[in-house]
Amino acid sequence: MQVTVSAGEKELSPRLRWLSRHVVAVVVLSAAVFAVPSLLHWAFTGQMVVGDFLDITVYRAGGAALLHGEPLYEADLRVAVGSFPFTYTPFAAVLFTPLALIPAWLCQALVIPSHIALLAAVVWRCLRCIGHHPDRELRRAAVAITAVLFVLEPITWTMWLGQINLLLLAVVLFDLTARGRWSGVGLGIATGIKLTPGLFIVYLLCTRRFRAAAAAAITAAATTGAGFLIAPEDSARYWGGTFLDNTRFSETDGSGNLSINGLIARLVGVGDAQRVVWLICAIAVVALGIGLAAVARARGHELFGLTLCGLTATAVSPFSWSHHWVWIAPLAVLAIRFASPTAIAGLLALTFAWPVHVLFGLDIHFPVLGISAVPPWQGVEILYGNAYLLVFAGALAAGHQVRARARTQFLP
Repeated sequence: MQVTVSAGEKELSPRLRWLSRHVVAVVVLSAAVFAVPSLLHWAFTGQMVVGDFLDITVYRAGGAALLHGEPLYEADLRVAVGSFPFTYTPFAAVLFTPLALIPAWLCQALVIPSHIALLAAVVWRCLRCIGHHPDRELRRAAVAITAVLFVLEPITWTMWLGQINLLLLAVVLFDLTARGRWSGVGLGIATGIKLTPGLFIVYLLCTRRFRAAAAAAITAAATTGAGFLIAPEDSARYWGGTFLDNTRFSETDGSGNLSINGLIARLVGVGDAQRVVWLICAIAVVALGIGLAAVARARGHELFGLTLCGLTATAVSPFSWSHHWVWIAPLAVLAIRFASPTAIAGLLALTFAWPVHVLFGLDIHFPVLGISAVPPWQGVEILYGNAYLLVFAGALAAGHQVRARARTQFLP
């Protein structure tokens, strides 16, 4: 069955209407799915499946190091639970300095509420981008979808770690779906914090949004200049090669690297051959992903184009933890609205926060949740161990369908 999409949908689809009517039940079920596995794991092993908001403590440590004139990249930063490297730009450390002035307990207490608010804002923006008019029924559907996405592994783990990924997604999404003169500035700031959003500048060029691309590039360059102005030695070290060294925090072929580079490294080993193969694959995937994203936007499916670009950036990154795949959230919104029940089931099976610790009695390792954390079995782990790349492949296939169909059609 094919679904047609008009420029603006005054009435919700049957699926969204169902979510709107059953919003309370969906929220309660989502909360139970989030809490019960963790409580069972704690009962069986004495350990809670939580990240102790580790990453936000590292952000605070980076801000504190900058305030105290300590080097950011010469050695790992000391936090309460050990030592960890600072992997973001010097400009990011500048933005993190206010966190160092806030008590740690307050930062941690704000993580999950702020992330839920961000997720709800992203869901609402996605629903508006696909043409729905704001009303009470849409708001109820948005709450229900937010509850569903809350238990997807990239979102769950982003919250438990206090990661910045969801914030960057929101900044890019709101920036590039706006039509003001400042469009592109938010993308430039996001790129100045974490480099992977920079691929959206290529997307803007391919979709002939030259003004926004220029604004993003200039802003990103300004953030780099600000980093050199405030922390010249750290900036020289970072841009002198530190930003390319993912082995500071994990091995390229580790099971936690869920990018194309990680897959290639696990297949052929780490070395020159792996780097050459990854570079060739990355160029080809960028060309395919950005090309399909540009076509999707040209066909009137802007949200899908942005989502494809975000997933492509994560796939071709030298290293991608599972929580980097937050662009699965807008993909899930599109799936809930347009995809078949089979496609939705496949997406949930690959990205749902499975209680694998309860099922297998695992210790807390990366990736912590999701089907990719299931132990190796008969070589089949080549599939489920790369679950997010399978989702990405499915998104590319959907992009091909959009390219092959008329403007008014979307996903089967």
